[in-house]
Amino acid sequence: MKVLVLGTGAMGALACTTIATFPEITALVVADRDETAARACAAQCGPKATPVTLDVTDDTALQETLTSVDIVLNCVGPFFRFGVPILTAAIDTGTHYMDICDDPEPTLEMLALHEKARATNVLAIIGMGASPGISNLLAAMTCQSLDTIDDLTTGWSLEGDGDLAEETGSSGEHPSAAVVHWMEQCSGTVTSWVDGQLVQVKPLRPLKVTYPGIGKRTLWTVGHPEPVTLPVSFPQIRNASNAMVLNRFDALGLQDLQKKIDGGALTADTAAQTILKSMAADKKSLVAKLMSWVGARLSGPAFPSLFAIATGTKDGRRAVAAATVRAMPTGGMAGATAIPLAVALKLFAQGKISGKGVVAPEAAIDPDLFFAEFAPYCTQPAAVEPAKLVDFRTG
Repeated sequence: MKVLVLGTGAMGALACTTIATFPEITALVVADRDETAARACAAQCGPKATPVTLDVTDDTALQETLTSVDIVLNCVGPFFRFGVPILTAAIDTGTHYMDICDDPEPTLEMLALHEKARATNVLAIIGMGASPGISNLLAAMTCQSLDTIDDLTTGWSLEGDGDLAEETGSSGEHPSAAVVHWMEQCSGTVTSWVDGQLVQVKPLRPLKVTYPGIGKRTLWTVGHPEPVTLPVSFPQIRNASNAMVLNRFDALGLQDLQKKIDGGALTADTAAQTILKSMAADKKSLVAKLMSWVGARLSGPAFPSLFAIATGTKDGRRAVAAATVRAMPTGGMAGATAIPLAVALKLFAQGKISGKGVVAPEAAIDPDLFFAEFAPYCTQPAAVEPAKLVDFRTG
């Protein structure tokens, strides 16, 4: 199988070097608008890889490159700008497609291309990273265990997290697209699933959640694709949210930035600069460290770094199901995002993923197959047996 990877940033580069080790992949085209970056990444990948200088906004060049491969992995952001055009080009050339889109609005636009993709026998899996991606498959496991679902929450923790600037390739003056996107999804209104329909809601709403065997705490909602796609796959879901685990002081800080963005005092870009500069200052401040310590203890029990919780009924009784992973790949955000994408590609190359159209991960990928293949890459904080990677709980 011949694969094209678009983008050689932290996530694209790691996807490339991982894919190059797969025996199922015979050729790898590494594409970036920066010729030097493309060549450097291809050199790390070995003899399977060929570098290509490509500007994805050049439709003719993009389609010519797509025509030469079996599948494209899109790691070029921001997806509100590049997601739909690149997917459309893949559909037009009959090229299978996967990406790491974490924006709900382009997710909806890409899902609308489902029938067009089916007509050209193209399978497109969108949002195959950590969240969305792993979170969707964990959510699928919880949803499959219940008869009805009143509330589904996918979530991720920012407590005890690594250096956000380092993980996203940001500096105080130059925040990455990931941090700017985060500010956008914490402000204005975002698409969510409420009472069985898509609606626009204000993010950073407090959401009280109980995790079986851990306890109850307040999470904070944020715009993300999971509430957009999971109700399509599981129509019995009444409400779906994506939420962050934050201590109360950090949540208050984000809400202050939200007010300034919504009021026009800050843009998403300047808010991203503000938060990164604040984090850099906090690392040097004993008072900030003490406030963080106090805030964490006032906020409730520690939740997993990535999880899904569904509440509803089973056999006529109230029930809750929760799932997380006990370990993740090393490499911070890049590892958590690029490795799941690479694993999904491997399953596709092995013929373990089939179907046509534009779908989310939970609609195309068997969670058990995915986590069995994913487990060997999960060594942080410690490696676990594949059968024990997923911690599934009911209550």
